[in-house]
Order: sequence, then C-alpha cells, then structure tokens
Amino acid sequence: MTREEILALYDKARDVGSVKHADFIDYVVVLEGRRKVNGEWQTTEHAYMTIDGKLAMANQDHRQQNKRLDFGEPKVFVDSPEQLTLQVTVTSEVYGVRHGIATSRKKTGTNAEKDWPWEVAETSATGRALAAMGYGLLPGAGLASAEDMLRAAESNSPSEQKATNHNGNGNGNHVCATHHVAMEQTAKGWAHRLKGGSLCYGPRNGSTPAPMASGNHSVAPKSD
Repeated sequence: MTREEILALYDKARDVGSVKHADFIDYVVVLEGRRKVNGEWQTTEHAYMTIDGKLAMANQDHRQQNKRLDFGEPKVFVDSPEQLTLQVTVTSEVYGVRHGIATSRKKTGTNAEKDWPWEVAETSATGRALAAMGYGLLPGAGLASAEDMLRAAESNSPSEQKATNHNGNGNGNHVCATHHVAMEQTAKGWAHRLKGGSLCYGPRNGSTPAPMASGNHSVAPKSD
C-alpha cells in the first residue's frame, strides 16, 4: 500500500473536531496478511494507526479547541497468572466519556505482554477508548490499533502475516519496545524511522518500554 493509497483511505475517514486524519499519516502501519480465496492464497493489506498517533490527534484536537481531555486511573477486571484485563476511561469536555478494555496474555502472549503486561494492556485500552471517540478510525480497521494487530500477527506464522509501513517493508515479529511500531531491517540491524528522520533501534540500544503512568492525565485549556 503506497502513501497515496493511504491518503485516499484517509479521505474516506471523517475528521474529528479540529484535526484531520491525513495530517497524522506518519503514524500509520500497514499490515499484510494472507487468506485463501477460491482455493488460492491472496495477500491483503489493511492500514491501522498506532496508539501514539491517536494520542497525538486527541491532544492536538483538544488544545486547538481549548478543551480538557482526562485519562482516568485504569480499573482492573482480571489479574491472574494467565492474564491482566484493564479498563481505561477517557473523559473529553467535547465528546463525553469513552471506555476501552484490553487484555495482556501473561503466559501465551507476546514478549511485551509477558514482560510488561500492565503497560501493554493500559496502552491498548487507551487506544480503544480514543478510537471510540473517532481518533484513528479508518475504514475496515475497527477499534483496533496497529499495536493490537501486530500482537495478533506475532501469534501467527511469519509466512502468514507481516507488517509494513508507508516507507518500506517490516516484520510483525520485530516491534520497537519503546514506540510499539514495526521495525525494518537496515544495514545495521532492525530499526524504524522517527518523525525527525533518525533511526531508532529499540531495545538494542538499551531502550525500555515507555509506559503510560497510571492516574489522571489532563490536557488543560491553553492560556490566552
């Protein structure tokens, strides 16, 4: 899927408040999958926005409208040796209250779910709550974020599904632990390109996941 095709897809997505989806195309990850149609395997592509993209959209929208956006402390639904399920509540002065629920599979999930179950579940639940407000909603994507689909892809065979972005090919089994986005193979190893143009090599450089701290976070109205 080319950048032009992604922009065409964004043209079909409704703007949210004061922000346009097309302005956040750099946060899009394209996932490739294979499915059997009439006895033959075909490659499919779907675009998903990353959770930091949804957060960027929401924060910018509320700042431009001079409105509050609050993230409540996560509510624990299940905390067992097998899984952690959280609910995150997002309250907008413009769009009201939305909830997001997500689960980390402590034993059978990805490495990120096993090592950082709280961070993964909280971040994913936040993304779903923001999607319920309309941020990052693309035709055919549902409420899932790119990170959700990448974790699902990691559970499949690498030959069945892989991740790409609009700059090149990636692999669903190589995801930056800091930014939770697909990484591409470069001359110096697996990396992904930051918005400023530099490359991030993720855990190779000693980075750790950047968890969203629990508690109440607000985007306060800007002063005149």
